[in-house]
Amino acid sequence: MPSPRSSILLSAALLALAPPLTAQEPALGDPLPLFQAHDLLTLRIEADFDALKDDRDDENEERPGQVYLIRADGTEVPFPVQIRTRGRFRLQSNTCDFPPLRLNFRKGQVEESLFDGQDKVKLVTHCRGGDQYEQNVVKEYLVYRLYNVLTPLSFQVRMARITYVDTSGEDDPVERLAFFIEMEESLAERLAGVIVPEEDQESGIHPARVTNDHALRVSLFQYMVGNTDFSMYGSLSGTRSPPHNSVPVERESGGIVPVPYDFDWTGLVNARYARPDPSLGTRNVRQRVFRGLCRPGVDYASYYAFFQSHRAELTATVADEPLLGEDEREDTLEYLDDFWETIENERNARRRIEEACRRI
Repeated sequence: MPSPRSSILLSAALLALAPPLTAQEPALGDPLPLFQAHDLLTLRIEADFDALKDDRDDENEERPGQVYLIRADGTEVPFPVQIRTRGRFRLQSNTCDFPPLRLNFRKGQVEESLFDGQDKVKLVTHCRGGDQYEQNVVKEYLVYRLYNVLTPLSFQVRMARITYVDTSGEDDPVERLAFFIEMEESLAERLAGVIVPEEDQESGIHPARVTNDHALRVSLFQYMVGNTDFSMYGSLSGTRSPPHNSVPVERESGGIVPVPYDFDWTGLVNARYARPDPSLGTRNVRQRVFRGLCRPGVDYASYYAFFQSHRAELTATVADEPLLGEDEREDTLEYLDDFWETIENERNARRRIEEACRRI
């Protein structure tokens, strides 16, 4: 645990980094072509998926494949790729039958195409067969889209309907929904910043390097979607531990922006395999826990107002998603309604959020 003196110094540092929520954001760049629209892509990927489904180690080799972009008129545009598995928890065979993938495009062969600028891009795939797991993909995609509504300092995503063709002949072709996630390097460039080097992340990000604006926005968003599987800072006790499910981008204008990702363990998605951290004392991932740090001088009411000002657009993002089943849509909107009811009730907001902050 930090000493009383270090806690006092940290509180003072946090207070010094407390700009108003309406502070002017520096200019941002445009996303690459893949993420400049949100209409559903249609793709076919041909590769040895029988071998890829056996690649369950952290450092698996890349395997050759072919991605076909299928246009509305039925014409196909081929792109050679190298494919490898990725991830950790979802990579385990006892968790998911089908692993998450990374597609390594050949830059010289994607110029002036939809995949222009893409290199090693992540693909979030279905975990197992069945409608429930496909709806999990849609809902996790929606979590990214919800954060896009609140801030452009967020990962861009693009949904695709993909037919996977196993060139080994062992498995029949299967059609499933998946989505691409913006590459971290592209994100940092678009945000006019750089990713904090891994060696500097290992000992954790000091909370004073993240402004109240960014810290509270992320913390309240994670509370809104019911996520406790993240850390903007990593270790706060001196042990070596980097941020978790958060990319720290240091912008040219100064300060670090934590950009969250990996939302399959949120209460909003409610994946069958998701389990809450036992240390939280919660029954399931649907039960919200505020994980933000206690920061002095924070005007929580202004942050609640900020979220409420986007309520209509956040609601419409869910309500208008055509890939979301009606039961899932109703459940998602009801889950978000519980958040709105909390921040609209002064007593509940104080008890569940403001007084529940993490003291260090």
